[in-house]
Amino acid sequence: MTHVSTGELLNFQDYSPEHNERSARIDVEAVHTNQYNTMSTSNYNYEEPIPKPVEEEETPPSQTNHNFWTIEYYQKYFDVQTSEVVERIVSSVLPQKVSRNYFDERIKGKPDLYGPIWISVTLIFTIAVSGNISNYLQHANTTVHWRYNYHLVSYAATAILCYVWLVPLALWAALKWTATDTQDEIETQVSSSPSMISLFCLYGYSLSIYIPVAVLWTIQVSWLQWLFVLMAAFVSGAVLIFWLLPALKRSRYYLILIGSILAFHFLLATGFMLYFFHVPDTVVVPTVKVLTTLAPKL
Repeated sequence: MTHVSTGELLNFQDYSPEHNERSARIDVEAVHTNQYNTMSTSNYNYEEPIPKPVEEEETPPSQTNHNFWTIEYYQKYFDVQTSEVVERIVSSVLPQKVSRNYFDERIKGKPDLYGPIWISVTLIFTIAVSGNISNYLQHANTTVHWRYNYHLVSYAATAILCYVWLVPLALWAALKWTATDTQDEIETQVSSSPSMISLFCLYGYSLSIYIPVAVLWTIQVSWLQWLFVLMAAFVSGAVLIFWLLPALKRSRYYLILIGSILAFHFLLATGFMLYFFHVPDTVVVPTVKVLTTLAPKL
């Protein structure tokens, strides 16, 4: 063992004061930084909410009132599905397939003109073609030279268009001016009478039964033709009364209105049959007068 002097044993290593302060400051700052990071990650570990974008104020769609004589005004009356048109055609012939409130629930709230226009146009050409076929069958065994009558198209169009537009207009005016609204309807300012467009729609669909009947009128049997007249007029008129009965009962003259609906339908069917399809009972044979001249006496 080597001999070490006492002075060397008591000789401590000297550190500068600047080194000690810098080390202590670094250690203290590191400790505080680690504690702060630990507390931040443990106690305040939450996701910062994403600021919502500023929502623009919803402005209601501008409702433009189109004029009565513009095309845009009538676009809503042609916005109808094919299934709805078929359903309305079937219900106009078989009203028991739908409820009594079908008119108020389906047609009164959303009337259309697509179905009535196509039904009217189809009926016009069906009557014109069937009328000419009936006229040809009537003169099949005669020596008269038969020709197609093109004027039947204009005659049928005039009768059908006048009926579809004028009769509903008259019924609308009668319901409007003769209806007795209840106290609840007066307070809520709600009218129970159908609108003019809904009546146009209803009358247009009610003519659908005359399309197959017009084909059957070509059968040259007089009593069968009259039977088809009664059937078409009764079914078509019954559908109108069936759907309009709640509005008709509010009128002071509802019995007169019911009778008028049936009478106009019977007159329409009778006019179609007599003018376009009627078989004459007797054939008028033209007579030729022979004029004799007396010879002068000599």
